[in-house]
Amino acid sequence: MGIDNKQAKFILVIFGAINVIRVFKAVVEMRFYLIIFLSLMFVFSASPWAVSQVDSVYGKQNRTTETKIQLEAAVDRPELPFNEKLTLTVQASWDGEQSRFKITPIAPPECENFEILGSSSVNETKMVEGEAKSTKTFKFILKPTQTGTGGIGPVLFSYVDNVTEDSSSLSTQPISVKINPPMEKKQPDYKIFLIIAIVSILIYVVYSARRKTKRIQISDQTKEEVKIPEKTLEEKNLENLSVLSSLISEGKADEFSSKVYKLMTSYLEEKYHIFTAGKTTNDIIDSLAPLNLSEDQISLIKDTLSSCDLVKFAKEGAEKERCDEISSQVKKFLEQSVR
Repeated sequence: MGIDNKQAKFILVIFGAINVIRVFKAVVEMRFYLIIFLSLMFVFSASPWAVSQVDSVYGKQNRTTETKIQLEAAVDRPELPFNEKLTLTVQASWDGEQSRFKITPIAPPECENFEILGSSSVNETKMVEGEAKSTKTFKFILKPTQTGTGGIGPVLFSYVDNVTEDSSSLSTQPISVKINPPMEKKQPDYKIFLIIAIVSILIYVVYSARRKTKRIQISDQTKEEVKIPEKTLEEKNLENLSVLSSLISEGKADEFSSKVYKLMTSYLEEKYHIFTAGKTTNDIIDSLAPLNLSEDQISLIKDTLSSCDLVKFAKEGAEKERCDEISSQVKKFLEQSVR
């Protein structure tokens, strides 16, 4: 049975329509899935939670990997007289808490024409814009040994990162300091003080004479003036020592030692007319050699000042027993001086 032309054309149209419907359906399904995919991408990209989570993770990773220590060293002045002291400051700083790094104790620097009298260290952590900033500061007290150019060698700073467990080390740059001859202290101009004193006395005499001429004698009775004997220098210092002893019971051992050192040096200056400012303990003891002091007195002075130096320069924590011993030595010396 044959198929005429009209039937063949009808069949072709039917098949063509079916193919068009299939293509249209496929396109619609692709658009549906594409719309769903684009919608999900938009939701996740616009979500602030997702952004903050990513930022916090990467921020934390960057802080972990980029945290470094900065090391600086400086002196309090580029030149100084031979009879004065120099302070070297070495400071390490980093972002984070003190516990972030394990610091190896540093050794004093090698010095040329300087000797190191003592050292100290201070830890500090403060918040800056919500972030912890930590510093560790070392101070060295240096004394010149001769004039000319003094050199301070590098300071080696080693540490371990407790987060990454990496170890590293830094070092400061060498520092040169000019050491000048000793500077003599200028003596005050006593002429001006003498003129002021004479003028003051004259004014007082004239004023007293005028008051005396105008004074009317009311009574002939005379009263004996009771003169209170003036306390000796040793008695005054013993009273001051008794007041300072209260610092021991308050746990202020460092402050007690520093003030006792000042009490002793001031006493020696006033009693024996020697200068102690800017001098070390050994220099002060050498100044006492020409004086008429017994070996026992000199030994008490030396032991007292040396004990105070341990706290003053080395920043050691003075125990109560050591402070009591210092107080006993000073009291014994002053009592012997009175006799």
